[in-house]
Amino acid sequence: MNENVIKKIGEAHAFAQGLENLKMGLPEVLEALLGEHAGGVIDAATKQQIDLSEVAEAGGMSDMMIEKAGRTLKKITEMGEKYVGDDWDDPAEVLEWLSFFLGAAVIHWQLITGSAKELGDERFVQIASGGAEYYFTLFSAARTKAEAIGRTRAQSA
Repeated sequence: MNENVIKKIGEAHAFAQGLENLKMGLPEVLEALLGEHAGGVIDAATKQQIDLSEVAEAGGMSDMMIEKAGRTLKKITEMGEKYVGDDWDDPAEVLEWLSFFLGAAVIHWQLITGSAKELGDERFVQIASGGAEYYFTLFSAARTKAEAIGRTRAQSA
């Protein structure tokens, strides 16, 4: 494990933490946007954070991972605040932000999947590929909801 890998692990950790924060701060909105997938967000995000912390610890780089996760979470949070502003009660605005968030999460988790495969660490591969798949599933649910919102808006015009 090297510095490049551990920083990406920290970034993936930040997305898990950010998702958990979104669910805690906007439970009704996330349920409206992610449907059946919203219920398991806290458990999934918590497990992801624990698993990634264990990978970092096994690599002897926990401090660097925690530091990177904190900086990345701050950036993610600030980006959400700038994009959504005062419209956190508008599902369409939150969905637009969520699409950025989930797309970026997929790619970050996919990056660490590649690192895990290259390192030959099967547990890390399972954690990383499972995370990538999880965020892709949420992204797919968001895509479906976006189309439904678009249809509703066209009907009321």
